[in-house]
Amino acid sequence: FHLRGEHFRHCKQHGIDISSHHGDFSISAEELLCFETTEEMRNALEQRGSSDEGFDWVVCALKSTSLDAVPDLIDPLLSPKTRLLVIMNGLIEDEIIRLLAGRNKLPKAIYGGMALICSNRLSPGKIDHSYGGKLVVGVAYSEDAKKSGNKCWVDSDKQAIVDLFKPVTPVPFEFDNNLLRGRWWKNVWNLPFSGISVAMGGITVDRIVNDESLRRLAFQVIDETILVANADLKRHGASDEELLGQETRDEMMTLSDGMGAYRPSTMIDMLARKPMEVKYLFRTPVDRAREMGVPVPRLETLVEMIEAHQRHHNLY
Repeated sequence: FHLRGEHFRHCKQHGIDISSHHGDFSISAEELLCFETTEEMRNALEQRGSSDEGFDWVVCALKSTSLDAVPDLIDPLLSPKTRLLVIMNGLIEDEIIRLLAGRNKLPKAIYGGMALICSNRLSPGKIDHSYGGKLVVGVAYSEDAKKSGNKCWVDSDKQAIVDLFKPVTPVPFEFDNNLLRGRWWKNVWNLPFSGISVAMGGITVDRIVNDESLRRLAFQVIDETILVANADLKRHGASDEELLGQETRDEMMTLSDGMGAYRPSTMIDMLARKPMEVKYLFRTPVDRAREMGVPVPRLETLVEMIEAHQRHHNLY
């Protein structure tokens, strides 16, 4: 693990404690391999005599506010065989590929991960996993697919990520053949529920789903998100079978009904006066809607309110 600041200092001494509705567990300080820099991670690999092999996988789980830092951060970890999984919110794949290609340092494959699992860091070394969801992953870039002339990924790319998560239980894992669809699928939750939570000054999900007006607004933003998602998917060549529909609408409200007093991460950042994930999570979907001429008036209003919170509190 690469950990930063007080989180590193605490975990180095005390390990990590995870409270989960699936069952609590801990990783002791003796078991935890944590490093303050990625250069130290690379050095540790070299000391084991494995520097020529490099890392098989790098999992990047930063906030999208730190997207520009990713190339420098992961550079010491990459080798020609490395596969990169980026678990972040928002429509970020084009920018990730651009940043890495600009350095001529693309890994063997880049995956995008969408985690709808209600997990928050409460304090250094303390993680709360409050509700069951799933991790959905798709391929953003594949060196093998590029060589073979395939559009996005080859079977070995899918098999590699499936094998990686096969031992991981009980959080369900799904591979999405179309990463763009996966990103929009996650947006169908993020945009209404994180959006309303922040626009309302920081309220929990239960207060949204149990308020008649806010529940109706959430459904309206869900519908607008699905409209722009499907327009975006169609312009990228998606088939009718790949489009989002009523099942996604129902799924996101059903999930939200069971979350209880969940605090979305963007709401937590706003209340803590930390940088907020606005550009790729909220602004980019609205910009895409405008480009395609898809009206999203309620979503646009939410995003403008969120951006106002960001400006007024300087949460950049």
